[in-house]
Amino acid sequence: MKWLANNILWLLLSFVILGSALYASNAQAETYLYVGAWSKHIASDGLNERHDLLAVEHKGWIVGRFDNSYNRETYFAAKKWAWKHKNVEAGIYAGAMRGYTTCWGEDGSNANVCPMVAPYITWDSGTVTPQIFLLGEAVAVSIRIAL
Repeated sequence: MKWLANNILWLLLSFVILGSALYASNAQAETYLYVGAWSKHIASDGLNERHDLLAVEHKGWIVGRFDNSYNRETYFAAKKWAWKHKNVEAGIYAGAMRGYTTCWGEDGSNANVCPMVAPYITWDSGTVTPQIFLLGEAVAVSIRIAL
């Protein structure tokens, strides 16, 4: 019950954005579902590298959840800025996330809200595409599905 009380605003925001994305009249061309994320940490060993990402993006706004490098459930919301050239899309997500105890690392305390900046690159090959992004020291790959 304590978990629900601490995360109710993030859950409500997730449901509002997801509902808006699903019922928008032109959602088909501008809505994506992200499932799974697998990473490699550049400077550290022994961290979680399977993140169980689940996120929805609509018109450049993304909201979702994942298990962070310290196996803590993390929620995020961000705005995307993207540049496209043929089938390659590159960009950056900037927003906020809640789940890390410190904005860089883990000290065992309660979760905090931290800034989020994640550059990415995608090879847009149709409905299902891979996306590679960098969050902190983790280089991760996820699956992006156009809805």
